[in-house]
Amino acid sequence: MCDSNISAFPLHRRRKLVEGIARVLESKNGEDANAFWRSTAKTILVQLSESGIAPGLAEREVGTLLHAVLGDIATRSTAKLAR
Repeated sequence: MCDSNISAFPLHRRRKLVEGIARVLESKNGEDANAFWRSTAKTILVQLSESGIAPGLAEREVGTLLHAVLGDIATRSTAKLAR
């Protein structure tokens, strides 16, 4: 199997996706949060793979998505503290 040149709209720029994942993660703690993220990441990796995205690129997309989600959580937490 060879790598593909297909690229998708960056996951970290999909605001509804980022915010949705962030809200769910904020409602969970510990292993529940870890399990949710692992399941979400696996589902997204499968979807990207089925769309023809190369495995390395798919993994980078999911990693960048995680950073965006964590950034969204941090921004929301900072805003709550500022109130």
